[in-house]
Amino acid sequence: MLPEYVQAWLTPLLSPGVLLGLAIFSGVMFVASLIGVPYFLARLPADYFSRRERTDLGLPKSRRTPGAIILRILRNLLGWILVLLGIAMLVLPGQALLTLLVAALLIDFPGKRRFERWVIGRPLVMKSINKLRKRSGRPPLESRLSWLPPRPSSAPPPREKASGN
Repeated sequence: MLPEYVQAWLTPLLSPGVLLGLAIFSGVMFVASLIGVPYFLARLPADYFSRRERTDLGLPKSRRTPGAIILRILRNLLGWILVLLGIAMLVLPGQALLTLLVAALLIDFPGKRRFERWVIGRPLVMKSINKLRKRSGRPPLESRLSWLPPRPSSAPPPREKASGN
């Protein structure tokens, strides 16, 4: 039996209206993720993860116009909403991991490119995304072997030679 303070907190959440609303929300999010996530992943440029950064190419930094700043804020806001929905989909019906992946693509945070390449570099993730892209008639995402961490070799490390006089 649960303590009374926990029961008092859970009772309103278990009402028929809340449960019905949660079921409808789960169904809508499931359908939205089935449509939205593949749509977004299919629209990425094939070289999105493999192109070099602007500074590596010697290109000037883009100007930050008020419209670009507003779009960036809206993109980050949408990304955080998708993070919350992805977390909810971990226990509710929906494509939680793909939704969280799309959210990570939208949000700006330090180390984002490195994280994206690490996730996309997983063979199963790349294979799944490219399968979605193929169904949409889009070319597969370009990948680089350098995204993956080096695999430990089965051979023992070489011994250092003892220095002799």
